[in-house]
Amino acid sequence: MERELSFEEAMDRMEEIIALLEDGELAIDKSLEVFEEGIRLYRYLTQKLERVEGRVKLIMEDKDGAVDKSDFEPKGGRELEF
Repeated sequence: MERELSFEEAMDRMEEIIALLEDGELAIDKSLEVFEEGIRLYRYLTQKLERVEGRVKLIMEDKDGAVDKSDFEPKGGRELEF
């Protein structure tokens, strides 16, 4: 089983993908493959950001002044696999 990429690793790979696609030197099949990877990374990164945003909101909205570190479920409650 592959380990999950960190946010930073996923962002680095996304930047590589953007550069590859902007360069225009890839064959059409390889371009499509790289584009699909980019879409998967985009979804993964979006989910990570939604979780962070949700945790920040939970911490900020705690009525008792205590830090609430409850996990946040993104909208739709679905998990994306990478």
